[in-house]
Amino acid sequence: MESDQCYIIDCGNKNSSLFAQLRKELTTSGYVKVKCENLPNGDCDKACLDVITDIGGICCPYDDDPKSLIWPVKVLELDTPDSKLQAFQLDRELVFHTDCSYEHDAPHFVALYVAQCDRTKDGGKFQMVNTQEVINKLSPTTKRLLRDETYKINVPPDFRKGNLDFISGPILLDGDKYIRYRRDIIDKNHLKEESTEKQAAIAELNSIILGENQLNVFQPKLENNMMVLFDNRRFLHGRTKIKDLERYILRVRFNLT
Repeated sequence: MESDQCYIIDCGNKNSSLFAQLRKELTTSGYVKVKCENLPNGDCDKACLDVITDIGGICCPYDDDPKSLIWPVKVLELDTPDSKLQAFQLDRELVFHTDCSYEHDAPHFVALYVAQCDRTKDGGKFQMVNTQEVINKLSPTTKRLLRDETYKINVPPDFRKGNLDFISGPILLDGDKYIRYRRDIIDKNHLKEESTEKQAAIAELNSIILGENQLNVFQPKLENNMMVLFDNRRFLHGRTKIKDLERYILRVRFNLT
Protein backbone atom coordinates (compact mmCIF):
# COMPACT_ATOMS: atom_id res chain seq x y z
CA MET A 1 0.00 0.00 0.00
CA GLU A 2 1.50 3.29 -1.09
CA SER A 3 -0.39 5.53 1.35
CA ASP A 4 -2.10 5.35 4.71
CA GLN A 5 -3.94 8.64 4.35
CA CYS A 6 -6.77 9.20 6.83
CA TYR A 7 -9.83 11.26 5.87
CA ILE A 8 -11.69 13.13 8.62
CA ILE A 9 -15.48 12.79 8.67
CA ASP A 10 -17.46 15.32 10.70
CA CYS A 11 -20.52 13.29 11.68
CA GLY A 12 -22.39 16.49 12.51
CA ASN A 13 -21.80 18.08 9.12
CA LYS A 14 -22.14 15.71 6.16
CA ASN A 15 -19.94 16.45 3.15
CA SER A 16 -21.29 14.80 0.00
CA SER A 17 -18.17 15.60 -2.06
CA LEU A 18 -16.00 13.87 0.54
CA PHE A 19 -18.16 10.73 0.43
CA ALA A 20 -17.95 10.71 -3.37
CA GLN A 21 -14.15 10.91 -3.05
CA LEU A 22 -14.09 8.06 -0.52
CA ARG A 23 -16.23 5.88 -2.79
CA LYS A 24 -13.95 6.56 -5.74
CA GLU A 25 -10.82 5.70 -3.76
CA LEU A 26 -12.39 2.52 -2.37
CA THR A 27 -13.39 1.28 -5.81
CA THR A 28 -10.05 2.30 -7.37
CA SER A 29 -7.49 1.20 -4.79
CA GLY A 30 -9.65 -1.17 -2.77
CA TYR A 31 -8.86 0.54 0.52
CA VAL A 32 -9.68 3.72 2.40
CA LYS A 33 -9.25 4.88 6.02
CA VAL A 34 -11.37 7.49 7.81
CA LYS A 35 -11.73 8.96 11.27
CA CYS A 36 -15.16 9.92 12.59
CA GLU A 37 -15.42 13.05 14.74
CA ASN A 38 -18.32 14.76 16.53
CA LEU A 39 -20.31 11.54 16.89
CA PRO A 40 -23.89 12.30 18.08
CA ASN A 41 -24.19 10.83 21.57
CA GLY A 42 -20.90 9.00 20.97
CA ASP A 43 -22.80 6.37 18.97
CA CYS A 44 -20.12 4.32 17.18
CA ASP A 45 -22.64 1.89 15.68
CA LYS A 46 -24.54 4.69 13.96
CA ALA A 47 -21.35 6.41 12.78
CA CYS A 48 -20.11 3.17 11.25
CA LEU A 49 -23.36 2.39 9.42
CA ASP A 50 -23.83 6.00 8.31
CA VAL A 51 -20.42 6.12 6.60
CA ILE A 52 -21.24 2.98 4.63
CA THR A 53 -24.65 4.36 3.63
CA ASP A 54 -23.20 7.76 2.69
CA ILE A 55 -20.75 6.23 0.20
CA GLY A 56 -23.59 4.27 -1.41
CA GLY A 57 -23.16 0.99 0.45
CA ILE A 58 -25.79 -1.62 1.31
CA CYS A 59 -24.97 -3.56 4.49
CA CYS A 60 -25.27 -7.36 4.41
CA PRO A 61 -26.71 -9.33 7.37
CA TYR A 62 -24.40 -11.98 8.79
CA ASP A 63 -27.22 -14.44 9.55
CA ASP A 64 -30.96 -14.87 8.94
CA ASP A 65 -31.85 -11.73 10.91
CA PRO A 66 -32.02 -8.81 8.43
CA LYS A 67 -31.05 -6.43 11.26
CA SER A 68 -27.83 -8.29 12.09
CA LEU A 69 -25.57 -5.82 10.32
CA ILE A 70 -22.82 -5.26 12.90
CA TRP A 71 -20.75 -8.11 14.27
CA PRO A 72 -18.88 -7.08 17.45
CA VAL A 73 -15.30 -8.36 17.48
CA LYS A 74 -14.02 -8.61 21.04
CA VAL A 75 -12.33 -11.13 23.29
CA LEU A 76 -14.90 -13.31 25.04
CA GLU A 77 -12.43 -15.90 26.27
CA LEU A 78 -8.66 -16.41 26.40
CA ASP A 79 -7.33 -18.92 23.90
CA THR A 80 -6.68 -22.40 25.32
CA PRO A 81 -6.48 -25.89 23.77
CA ASP A 82 -10.05 -26.46 24.99
CA SER A 83 -11.54 -23.26 23.54
CA LYS A 84 -14.84 -23.84 21.73
CA LEU A 85 -15.37 -20.28 20.51
CA GLN A 86 -14.41 -19.07 17.05
CA ALA A 87 -10.93 -17.61 16.61
CA PHE A 88 -12.08 -13.99 16.34
CA GLN A 89 -13.79 -14.30 19.76
CA LEU A 90 -10.47 -15.26 21.34
CA ASP A 91 -7.22 -13.35 21.80
CA ARG A 92 -5.32 -15.46 19.28
CA GLU A 93 -3.72 -14.22 16.08
CA LEU A 94 -5.95 -14.38 13.01
CA VAL A 95 -4.26 -15.78 9.93
CA PHE A 96 -4.85 -13.94 6.64
CA HIS A 97 -8.29 -14.73 5.22
CA THR A 98 -11.23 -13.32 3.30
CA ASP A 99 -14.56 -12.68 5.01
CA CYS A 100 -17.64 -14.77 4.20
CA SER A 101 -15.58 -17.32 2.27
CA TYR A 102 -18.38 -19.77 3.16
CA GLU A 103 -20.86 -17.88 0.93
CA HIS A 104 -21.20 -18.43 -2.81
CA ASP A 105 -21.69 -14.70 -3.36
CA ALA A 106 -19.75 -13.07 -0.54
CA PRO A 107 -20.10 -9.33 0.13
CA HIS A 108 -17.50 -7.40 -1.85
CA PHE A 109 -16.46 -5.03 0.92
CA VAL A 110 -15.68 -5.07 4.65
CA ALA A 111 -15.66 -2.20 7.13
CA LEU A 112 -13.90 -2.37 10.50
CA TYR A 113 -14.65 0.43 12.97
CA VAL A 114 -12.32 0.81 15.96
CA ALA A 115 -14.44 1.46 19.03
CA GLN A 116 -11.46 0.64 21.28
CA CYS A 117 -8.01 -0.04 19.87
CA ASP A 118 -5.45 -2.39 21.37
CA ARG A 119 -3.32 0.03 23.40
CA THR A 120 -0.24 -2.19 23.50
CA LYS A 121 2.68 -1.71 21.12
CA ASP A 122 2.13 -4.74 18.89
CA GLY A 123 -1.09 -6.41 20.04
CA GLY A 124 -4.31 -6.74 18.02
CA LYS A 125 -2.93 -5.01 14.96
CA PHE A 126 -5.03 -5.20 11.80
CA GLN A 127 -3.04 -6.16 8.72
CA MET A 128 -3.62 -6.80 5.03
CA VAL A 129 -1.94 -8.36 2.02
CA ASN A 130 -2.87 -8.00 -1.64
CA THR A 131 -4.66 -11.07 -2.97
CA GLN A 132 -2.85 -10.88 -6.30
CA GLU A 133 0.53 -11.14 -4.57
CA VAL A 134 -0.51 -14.46 -3.06
CA ILE A 135 -1.98 -15.76 -6.31
CA ASN A 136 1.15 -14.80 -8.26
CA LYS A 137 3.26 -17.01 -5.97
CA LEU A 138 1.18 -20.12 -6.77
CA SER A 139 2.47 -22.69 -9.25
CA PRO A 140 0.50 -23.07 -12.52
CA THR A 141 -0.72 -26.51 -11.44
CA THR A 142 -1.96 -25.23 -8.10
CA LYS A 143 -3.70 -22.28 -9.77
CA ARG A 144 -5.52 -24.68 -12.09
CA LEU A 145 -6.60 -26.96 -9.24
CA LEU A 146 -7.80 -24.10 -7.02
CA ARG A 147 -9.64 -22.50 -9.94
CA ASP A 148 -11.21 -25.53 -11.63
CA GLU A 149 -11.83 -27.97 -8.76
CA THR A 150 -14.33 -27.62 -5.93
CA TYR A 151 -13.61 -27.83 -2.20
CA LYS A 152 -15.92 -28.37 0.76
CA ILE A 153 -16.06 -25.21 2.90
CA ASN A 154 -17.88 -25.34 6.23
CA VAL A 155 -20.20 -22.54 7.35
CA PRO A 156 -19.41 -21.45 10.95
CA PRO A 157 -22.49 -21.97 13.20
CA ASP A 158 -22.80 -18.27 14.07
CA PHE A 159 -23.12 -17.34 10.40
CA ARG A 160 -25.47 -20.00 9.07
CA LYS A 161 -28.42 -18.90 6.99
CA GLY A 162 -31.24 -21.41 6.85
CA ASN A 163 -29.95 -24.97 7.15
CA LEU A 164 -26.84 -24.49 5.04
CA ASP A 165 -23.83 -25.87 6.91
CA PHE A 166 -21.34 -26.07 4.02
CA ILE A 167 -20.79 -25.04 0.43
CA SER A 168 -18.72 -26.57 -2.36
CA GLY A 169 -16.81 -24.29 -4.68
CA PRO A 170 -13.42 -23.24 -6.06
CA ILE A 171 -10.86 -21.28 -4.06
CA LEU A 172 -9.83 -18.98 -6.90
CA LEU A 173 -12.62 -16.90 -8.40
CA ASP A 174 -13.13 -14.96 -11.63
CA GLY A 175 -10.28 -16.78 -13.29
CA ASP A 176 -7.19 -16.14 -11.21
CA LYS A 177 -8.28 -12.67 -10.09
CA TYR A 178 -9.82 -13.20 -6.63
CA ILE A 179 -9.57 -15.68 -3.80
CA ARG A 180 -11.96 -17.27 -1.30
CA TYR A 181 -9.95 -18.42 1.72
CA ARG A 182 -10.23 -19.12 5.41
CA ARG A 183 -7.91 -21.91 6.43
CA ASP A 184 -9.87 -23.29 9.39
CA ILE A 185 -13.16 -23.86 7.54
CA ILE A 186 -11.81 -25.79 4.55
CA ASP A 187 -13.10 -29.23 5.54
CA LYS A 188 -9.95 -31.17 6.45
CA ASN A 189 -11.66 -34.56 6.80
CA HIS A 190 -13.27 -34.25 3.39
CA LEU A 191 -9.99 -33.06 1.88
CA LYS A 192 -8.28 -36.26 3.06
CA GLU A 193 -10.64 -38.19 0.78
CA GLU A 194 -9.77 -36.02 -2.22
CA SER A 195 -6.92 -36.49 -4.68
CA THR A 196 -3.35 -35.96 -3.56
CA GLU A 197 -3.14 -33.17 -6.14
CA LYS A 198 -5.98 -31.22 -4.50
CA GLN A 199 -4.43 -31.77 -1.06
CA ALA A 200 -1.08 -30.50 -2.36
CA ALA A 201 -2.75 -27.41 -3.85
CA ILE A 202 -4.27 -26.42 -0.51
CA ALA A 203 -0.97 -27.16 1.25
CA GLU A 204 0.88 -24.87 -1.16
CA LEU A 205 -1.66 -22.08 -0.67
CA ASN A 206 -1.42 -22.46 3.12
CA SER A 207 2.38 -22.32 3.05
CA ILE A 208 2.34 -19.04 1.12
CA ILE A 209 -0.25 -17.38 3.34
CA LEU A 210 1.37 -18.60 6.55
CA GLY A 211 4.78 -17.37 5.32
CA GLU A 212 3.96 -13.77 6.26
CA ASN A 213 7.62 -12.75 6.29
CA GLN A 214 7.70 -13.35 2.52
CA LEU A 215 4.64 -11.16 1.81
CA ASN A 216 4.28 -7.38 1.63
CA VAL A 217 2.14 -6.96 4.72
CA PHE A 218 0.41 -3.61 5.23
CA GLN A 219 -0.43 -2.65 8.82
CA PRO A 220 -2.28 0.68 9.02
CA LYS A 221 -2.09 2.75 12.17
CA LEU A 222 -5.50 2.71 13.82
CA GLU A 223 -6.88 4.77 16.68
CA ASN A 224 -10.29 4.98 18.35
CA ASN A 225 -13.07 6.06 15.95
CA MET A 226 -10.98 5.23 12.91
CA MET A 227 -12.49 2.95 10.30
CA VAL A 228 -10.97 0.98 7.45
CA LEU A 229 -13.04 -0.04 4.43
CA PHE A 230 -11.55 -2.49 1.94
CA ASP A 231 -12.31 -4.79 -0.97
CA ASN A 232 -12.80 -8.29 0.42
CA ARG A 233 -11.85 -9.79 -2.95
CA ARG A 234 -8.63 -7.84 -3.48
CA PHE A 235 -7.18 -8.18 0.02
CA LEU A 236 -6.69 -10.89 2.60
CA HIS A 237 -6.72 -9.56 6.14
CA GLY A 238 -5.84 -10.72 9.63
CA ARG A 239 -4.61 -9.49 13.00
CA THR A 240 -1.80 -10.06 15.46
CA LYS A 241 -2.50 -11.64 18.83
CA ILE A 242 -4.62 -9.38 21.04
CA LYS A 243 -2.89 -8.14 24.20
CA ASP A 244 -5.40 -5.51 25.34
CA LEU A 245 -8.55 -7.42 26.29
CA GLU A 246 -10.68 -4.28 25.98
CA ARG A 247 -10.03 -4.09 22.23
CA TYR A 248 -13.40 -3.72 20.49
CA ILE A 249 -14.03 -3.62 16.74
CA LEU A 250 -17.30 -3.30 14.81
CA ARG A 251 -17.31 -5.40 11.63
CA VAL A 252 -19.75 -4.83 8.77
CA ARG A 253 -19.89 -6.48 5.35
CA PHE A 254 -21.40 -4.52 2.47
CA ASN A 255 -21.78 -4.04 -1.27
CA LEU A 256 -21.81 -0.82 -3.26
CA THR A 257 -24.86 0.13 -5.29
